[in-house]
Amino acid sequence: MGTLGTVLSALLAFDAAAAASRYKRNAVLWAIIAVLLGSAYVFALIAIALLLSARYSPVAAALTVTAALVVTALVVIGVMAGLNARDRRLADERRRRSAMRTNLALVAVTSILRKQPLLGAATGIAVAALLGLSRGRKRSDDR
Repeated sequence: MGTLGTVLSALLAFDAAAAASRYKRNAVLWAIIAVLLGSAYVFALIAIALLLSARYSPVAAALTVTAALVVTALVVIGVMAGLNARDRRLADERRRRSAMRTNLALVAVTSILRKQPLLGAATGIAVAALLGLSRGRKRSDDR
């Protein structure tokens, strides 16, 4: 039994080290990708400004690019606000369903207690476990 535990712990330690190595490598690669895409974005903005300044004045070209970026940022803010509102609605719905399940369980417990009073101790333990499990557990998407 001791050797099985040793082998399993060695396997788990190896997997954790490999996963940490992958995450570090991916983080570095994503950082490089972000820098390259940021540079490409800046040069694309410069190219657009130069193209517009050939046709219009440089000030008008700069203002046009600025206005386009502001409008794009406002659209992204609107999308983000909509997604946050949707997440709040879903979290509220999950809380309502959880409260409904708890209330139904309490109604069932009280009906059992009225019919069979000897099950009171077992029912009390079950209710305590139900309330402890439903309130003690936190999900990352409910925050």
